[in-house]
Amino acid sequence: MNVIDNRRALSSSEGFDPIFEMVKTATERTLGRHRAGLTLVLGDIPNDVGAYHQMGSNTIVMNRNLLRIVEKLSRTRSKRNSYVFMILLHEYLHSLGFTSDRQVRSLGKQISDEFLGRRHMASEMAVRPPTSSSQTLKSSRVSETKESTRPSAGSTRPALRT
Repeated sequence: MNVIDNRRALSSSEGFDPIFEMVKTATERTLGRHRAGLTLVLGDIPNDVGAYHQMGSNTIVMNRNLLRIVEKLSRTRSKRNSYVFMILLHEYLHSLGFTSDRQVRSLGKQISDEFLGRRHMASEMAVRPPTSSSQTLKSSRVSETKESTRPSAGSTRPALRT
């Protein structure tokens, strides 16, 4: 697939699975590195943390509340999916052993530039993530809908296993 096809695929993706597959494909194409066996979970963590990967683990924890906020504030699926792509790419790079956030941001920019094009919003998020620059994201809480159940603070619920 080329950059235009990759952009279309990201914009139309529904759910974490296809986006995470794109992250892995983009990383392998650019860096020649791949890792299997990761589990993605949604967690109730502080809003100044978009996600994290604990070195040596097989888990990426994404901030459940920030995802809700992004869903609520994003006017398009493309913006929401770009956010998810960049957060997953950042933590995926950590899972490959890159420990420096500066290096991870640089690699994230390089990978997203090659996979989605230099002017894609995910490329911009690589070096200026929304969680570091948006007070709205840091201070907001999005209330649950009646049909969903909220785990206790700090707990996680599996969302994806690759």
